[in-house]
Amino acid sequence: MVYIGSKCRQYRKRVLKTDLREVANAVGYSRENVSAFENGRNANSLILLWYLSKGMTFEQLTGGEPVE
Repeated sequence: MVYIGSKCRQYRKRVLKTDLREVANAVGYSRENVSAFENGRNANSLILLWYLSKGMTFEQLTGGEPVE
């Protein structure tokens, strides 16, 4: 899960250009919970679905396509 969270963090910073607070507000969790997801300390599928709903592709998530 560390790898998936790390890819989501890259996508948030490089593509969405947003911070943890905005993601946390959107999904209804704390910044700490979103940070734990991005650092592989929890496997919250709702947070993952949020990233996918914002345009992150499966290829970006799995490493087949770079996150730009």
